Amino acid sequence: MSPGAGPAGQAARPPGIDPRASEAIDHIVQAVRDGNDARICSLLADLAAVADTAALLYLRERLYAQR
Repeated sequence: MSPGAGPAGQAARPPGIDPRASEAIDHIVQAVRDGNDARICSLLADLAAVADTAALLYLRERLYAQR
């Protein structure tokens, strides 16, 4: 397994992404799959505290990957 690779179905975290942002992104993707709007809002607030441009692009990639 490569560094940053997550459990099955999760993309490997790109280098340079804050691990806290990566964890929040994993949870956001799951909340989106579950349709849990309240959880998504809460997690986005958490992500905003640690995210940079790379993290936001990674979130976009993960969300579009599930289509």
